[in-house]
Amino acid sequence: MTKAVLGIIGGSGVYDLPGLEDLHELPIESPWGETSDVLRAGRIGETEIVFLPRHGRGHRFSPSDINYRANIDAMKRAGVTDLISLSACGSFREDLPPASFVLVDQYVDRTHKRESSFFGKGCVAHVSMAHPVGPRLCDHIAAAADKENVPLIRGGTYVTMEGPQFSSLAESLFYKAADYSVIGMTAMPEAKLAREAEITYATLAMVTDFDCWHPDHDVVDVASVIEVMHQNIEKAKRVIARLAQNFPREREDCPAGSHKALEHAIMTAPSARDPVLLVKLDAVAGRVLKAAKSLVKEKAAHSPLKDKRPMNSSISDILRDAIRTIPDYPKPGILFRDITTLLGNARAFRRAVDELVQPFAGGKVDQVAGIEARGFILGGAVAHQLSAGFVPIRKKGKLPHAKVSIAYSLEYGVDEMEVHKDAITPGQSVILIDDLIATGGTAVAAAKLLQGLGAHVEAACFVIDLPDLGGRAKLEALGVPVRTLLAFEGH
Repeated sequence: MTKAVLGIIGGSGVYDLPGLEDLHELPIESPWGETSDVLRAGRIGETEIVFLPRHGRGHRFSPSDINYRANIDAMKRAGVTDLISLSACGSFREDLPPASFVLVDQYVDRTHKRESSFFGKGCVAHVSMAHPVGPRLCDHIAAAADKENVPLIRGGTYVTMEGPQFSSLAESLFYKAADYSVIGMTAMPEAKLAREAEITYATLAMVTDFDCWHPDHDVVDVASVIEVMHQNIEKAKRVIARLAQNFPREREDCPAGSHKALEHAIMTAPSARDPVLLVKLDAVAGRVLKAAKSLVKEKAAHSPLKDKRPMNSSISDILRDAIRTIPDYPKPGILFRDITTLLGNARAFRRAVDELVQPFAGGKVDQVAGIEARGFILGGAVAHQLSAGFVPIRKKGKLPHAKVSIAYSLEYGVDEMEVHKDAITPGQSVILIDDLIATGGTAVAAAKLLQGLGAHVEAACFVIDLPDLGGRAKLEALGVPVRTLLAFEGH
């Protein structure tokens, strides 16, 4: 059985969760980008709880700016099995006045600017959203509310609008005529993503206003919403604390099937799945992807590397910002791209290594060859993650055993490099790593050394490309695919 871990996503006004014992931060990084805030974990009684403020502490993110995929992925990586969303909402019903609590059981998605799935090109999946909330989870929430004397309505439809503006009168009347119960800005795509991640989900909607359909309450303003919201928050925290005291120790099977939502959802054949996307899906879909792992490895091992996947812009920015540019070094007119600042930045270094590894995850790489000296640092880290051996390619006179060597031209003169003769077994799959490719002299020489020993050079990978100097084309002319993380114009 799986241990139950209760996740709480706090909506507007809920930026912390008092009462947690053993409170600590979880340093989880998601391949889907930045979460709204750092995850904080603790316990109430014997129940483990992971908390995340949806808008970030200080309410930094609007509903449209939240990275819902990163938030749900991080919750999954933290071991969350059951997730409760606390959400401030407007009401379309007279019997749901401000300060009411509603356990909704249906959603209507009217958003249009948000990424709503972990799946897509390279791994397509369709999960059922017919019954999007966990009935047993809702039972536990309702029981906790009853014990805390907090009135709660079971059932209702939550329509999610894009925001951040409140509804127009026409929209409000339209939703009321459709018999929706409440309106908010955050339940979608959160509920969809939780379903894809096989996390049992429920929304505790906390009514703050009558939207603008009500003739006696026809203007929604932030001040009135906040006033009611503060009342709701204190009641919600009491309900959560009571819920945690009596929450099951082991995960319960969900009658709506959320615990196995991906069981037959993935449509893409194992041999056609994108290895890069599969790496990002390791937490969300790891349970169902394991069965096809051998086929995925075969696909990755026999497919030529395609350097067409755009890097997440936030990751690109992290790496670019971490690299220092030094003018007129080592001679006038040269802009030296110094990655020592990237190596010294733990977050940027990890992201760079992860990006270098991703195209080969699940495939078969026998050796990673690093070019002296920064290629040693990057290549060693990549080899470790790929469970591959590491081969140092060194400058002349640095290797003690029998070796082969090659002379080559580079940006600033002529040099010679060497590799041990027994470092490579003919037929081995090798990737070549260095920090930067400029004119390509060093990298081409290294690739020729490896090929001369009988290696199959799967790819040459670099953090930085200086495309104006043409090094990439020289490597590709040798039949070596090239992957780079960033490009800097000029020399």
